[in-house]
Amino acid sequence: MEFERFLHARGVDLASLSPRRAFECVTSFFRDARVADCDTEMDGDMLLFQWGTYDWGRGARFEFDVTRQLIPRGGDDDDIWQLHLTVRFELDDDLRSLGAGNRWCHSVDQLEAFAAFVVGNEPFLSVADRAGGRVALEYELAG
Repeated sequence: MEFERFLHARGVDLASLSPRRAFECVTSFFRDARVADCDTEMDGDMLLFQWGTYDWGRGARFEFDVTRQLIPRGGDDDDIWQLHLTVRFELDDDLRSLGAGNRWCHSVDQLEAFAAFVVGNEPFLSVADRAGGRVALEYELAG
C-alpha cells in the first residue's frame, strides 16, 4: 500500500504511532501524495478527523481516527475508498467525557485551517501523546 511505503521511507513504525504522529503522517501524505485520478474540485480527495467512543463487538474503546477518503473521477457513492489510521484506547472517564464528533478537510488549500482545528481540539489534546493506544490501518471500499 502506498501509505505504508510513505511511512517506511520516513522511518515511521506504524505500531508505535501516537495520535499526534499519526495525524502528522496522514496530513503529510495528503499534502505530498496527490492522487491523479480523483477530482479534487468535487471532493474526490478529502481528509476526515473523527473521535468518539465506539463498541464494534469487542468492548467500548475511545477512537482517534484520521481518514483519507478517495472517490475516483467518475465514481459514485458505491466507489468511495477510505484509508483509516485509527488509534484506540481503553476507556476511562476522561475519554468517555470527550463525546464524539468529526471535521472534514475538503482540499489541500484547507489543510492549514483543518490542522489548526484538530490540534486545538480537546479530544486531540487529551490523547495526542498518550501511551497505550492500539494502532490500526485499514483501506476499504466504504461505498
